[in-house]
Amino acid sequence: MTQIVLNIEDASLIPSLKKILGAIKGITISNPQDATHDVDPYEISPSGDSFFADSRNVKAVEEDIAKAHQTGATFTRLESKEDITEFINSL
Repeated sequence: MTQIVLNIEDASLIPSLKKILGAIKGITISNPQDATHDVDPYEISPSGDSFFADSRNVKAVEEDIAKAHQTGATFTRLESKEDITEFINSL
């Protein structure tokens, strides 16, 4: 999929542009992601997983890791396919 970003200075043009672009087959219109949360996912994930492109997700993971390292914290470690299957079946 190819994406194009349009920066529109005159906001009054947006409804007309949405009608025109919406009428073209194969084009979808989505709201832009808040740019303040954009990060380079390759800085965290070798595969560039898009989950890590949002700093809010990164922050949530960091908070969970910090909680796991607190005294008295409990967590489940799944190291094998069997561990994962057993855990899922226990839910």
